[in-house]
Amino acid sequence: MARKSGVVFFIMVMRSIVVGVAYYLVRDIPGLTSSFVSIFVGFLAFDMIVAMPKFSVRFGHLRDLVFLLLPRISGTALSLAGGLALGVLFGSLTKVGLPVLAGAVFAMGLSYSFSASIKGSISSYVGMISAVDMFDRVVRLDYFTDYWIQDLAGPAGNLIYSTFLALLIGWLVGIVIGSFTRLFLPRGYRSVKSSAYEQPLWMRSFRDVLHLGEDTVLLQIELSEESALAYHSLAEVGLSKDLGVQVLSIIRSPEEIIAPKGADVLLPLDQLVVIVPAGQVQNLISLMKGRVLDGQI
Repeated sequence: MARKSGVVFFIMVMRSIVVGVAYYLVRDIPGLTSSFVSIFVGFLAFDMIVAMPKFSVRFGHLRDLVFLLLPRISGTALSLAGGLALGVLFGSLTKVGLPVLAGAVFAMGLSYSFSASIKGSISSYVGMISAVDMFDRVVRLDYFTDYWIQDLAGPAGNLIYSTFLALLIGWLVGIVIGSFTRLFLPRGYRSVKSSAYEQPLWMRSFRDVLHLGEDTVLLQIELSEESALAYHSLAEVGLSKDLGVQVLSIIRSPEEIIAPKGADVLLPLDQLVVIVPAGQVQNLISLMKGRVLDGQI
C-alpha cells in the first residue's frame, strides 16, 4: 500500500511539473487560448503515456507511442482550426449586423459540436475556447473597412499562430515528461478524471459499454405461462439464430442466471434481459406473449 501511495504521489508531482512547465513556456505568448491549450494538451499527453501498459526506449514501444499520439495530435489540431474558423465567421457576421448573443452562441455551440465529431480529438473544449477568443477579438475591432480581409488578418493571424505554437509546446512538454515518468513506473497508471482516454467501465453507461447501435434495443421482458417457449432450452427455441436476440441474463426469483448457456431451460414468469434488433422487438414479444418490464432504445 505504501509503495502504491508513493507511485501515485510521484505521478502527481510529475503531472504538476507538466502544467507548470507548459505554462512557463507560453507565458509570453498573448491570448487566452495559449496557456489553456498548452496546459491542457500537456497533461493529456502525459496521462496517455503514463497509462501505457508497457513502455521503454526500445523501438517497438516508441512506435506504439507514435501511433497512440499521432491521431490525437491531428484531431486536436483540427478541432482547434475549426474553432478558430467559426470564431472568425460569427465574429464577422456580428460586425455586419448579427446580434452579439446569437453570434456567441453559434460560435461556441458549433465549435463544440464540430470538435466532438472529430475522431481522435481529445477535448471539445479546445475548439470551443479558441472560437470564443477569436470571436471576441473580431467583435472588438473598431470597424470594418472596405479591406475587411486585411482588418481580420491581424488579430486572426496572431491568434492562430500563438494558439498552434502553444499546442505544439504543450504536446512536447507532455510527451517528454510523460516518457521520463513512465520509465520509472512498473506498469501503466490511469486517472478516472482524465479526458485522455475512455472512462473505466464502471463509470460508463451500459449502452456505451456494449456499443449498442441505434437499431438495437435493450429489453427486460417476462415470459408468460402461455408462451410456446416455456419449458424449452435456449438452444431449442433458437432466439439467437431466428431473431438475432442475445440473452444476457435470466432473472428467476430469488436468483439470476448471468450469461445463460444453451442448456438453460426457460420457465414461466422468467424475466429475460435481452439485446434485440429493433425490427424484431414485436416478434419477440409475440413469441414470449409477455409484458415488457423495461426497455431502452
